[in-house]
Amino acid sequence: MAHVWTYDTAASFWSRSRQNPEDAWEAYVSAERYLLDHRPRTPGEAAQVLAVLVDQGSDRRSDGRDVEAVARVRRYLHQLARYEADQTPMMARAVA
Repeated sequence: MAHVWTYDTAASFWSRSRQNPEDAWEAYVSAERYLLDHRPRTPGEAAQVLAVLVDQGSDRRSDGRDVEAVARVRRYLHQLARYEADQTPMMARAVA
C-alpha cells in the first residue's frame, strides 16, 4: 500500500512505530524514506531527520564517533527548537 506522506504524518508515524516497526514495516520504511528526503525548515524538523539517521545506524564508524556527534547535534537542535517555541509568545506580545 502506497502512502502519501506529509512531514507531520511521516514524523508522527515514524516516532510511534520506531520501537516495533515490524508490524507495519512497509509503511515504516516509506515514512523513513520520506523523512530522509525531507529538507528541514525548522530546527525541530532537522532534529527529526537526525533521529532517523541515528536510529538506522548504517555505515557507522567502528569507534561510534559519527553516531555520537550526530546525537550531540540532535540534542542541540532540540534545545534550539524548545528555545524558539518559548520565545515565540514573548515576541508576539512585544509586537502587540
